[in-house]
Amino acid sequence: MRDSAGRTWLLLESLSVKELKVRYKRSMLGFAWFLLKPVFQMAVYAVVFTRIIRFGAAIPHYPLFLMTGLLAWNFLTSSLISSTTCLLDNHRLVRSVRFPRAALPASSVLANAAHMVFALSVLEVILILFGHYPGPSLLLVPAALVFLLLITTGLALLLSVWNVYYRDVAQLVEVLLLAWFYGSPVIYPLGRPEILPPDVERIIAFNPMAGVLEVLHAGMYRGDWPAPWAWASMAGWALFLIASGFFVFRRAEPAVVKEL
Repeated sequence: MRDSAGRTWLLLESLSVKELKVRYKRSMLGFAWFLLKPVFQMAVYAVVFTRIIRFGAAIPHYPLFLMTGLLAWNFLTSSLISSTTCLLDNHRLVRSVRFPRAALPASSVLANAAHMVFALSVLEVILILFGHYPGPSLLLVPAALVFLLLITTGLALLLSVWNVYYRDVAQLVEVLLLAWFYGSPVIYPLGRPEILPPDVERIIAFNPMAGVLEVLHAGMYRGDWPAPWAWASMAGWALFLIASGFFVFRRAEPAVVKEL
């Protein structure tokens, strides 16, 4: 009995050590990430809650407004976090079988997209029940989701390759997503100068997620037409990121297979 317990602890110890070695292999900062993440989070929270967020009740049915943006945002974060490590997680498959390896990060994005579409459909029913009746602009939402899919896939392809060479990427993605979240109109609306200064809003408009969120909020929550800049932003970022992602992935694929 005592020997069995001892072997169990040895196995747990070995697996724990292996997990840490794999996680921080080729990581320049290693265990320092354990401290750097909360420090970065503290800095972001300090800026957001002392400089930006001073609202809430002024937005009708604020939880529904928040949920509209959060569903798209959670799709982005889930897709990027899972796709960043997909090549490493499937290294045996990547090395032993010839197949379009870009399908690995792309499949992570598509799997999360299915969940997002279902959740947005349910949310639309709830919005109608609370009096947020859809207008013709609701027909634009599928197009925005396609742009979001392209943006996310392009980033997934880039991150999956970079993480093979620099294991810090997986750690860095989680940190940057936190900052990106507060720099995106998920928890605050655009076009409200009493909430967000115009100068700050112009900067946020360059955010790859800003156009997508503007269309979702307009089509689902507000029931009006989105601002014209949203389409230019979505189309520009989608074309740039998907083209960059496939270009980098195709060029790096032979070296990635050898590296794994």
